[in-house]
This record gives sequence, structure tokens and C-alpha cells, in this order.
Amino acid sequence: MRQKLLAAVGSVLLLLLAAVVIVLRRARTEHPPVSQTIPRVDAPSSAADDAGAGSL
Repeated sequence: MRQKLLAAVGSVLLLLLAAVVIVLRRARTEHPPVSQTIPRVDAPSSAADDAGAGSL
């Protein structure tokens, strides 16, 4: 009987700990860092790309 009681108490404590972790993670208001500037990619264009751009 004692083993069943320990297993039940352990299960309840484990579920309670999981619920607390989930609530704390959802309640976190800290936002991830965001860059102030938008990175720009400058791709070199060639004359062949410009000539073929209008044709289908």
C-alpha cells in the first residue's frame, strides 16, 4: 500500500512541476533580441541577367 501511495504522490508532484514550468514559460515577457537595422543583401547583377529579365 505504501508503494502505491508514493507512486501517486510522485506522479502528482511531477505533473505539478510540469504545469509550473509551462505557466512560467508562457508568462515570460522577455522578447528575443532584434536587430535595429534590416540586413540588406546586395547581389551583383550581370548584363546577361538584365537582358533576359523581360523575356518569358
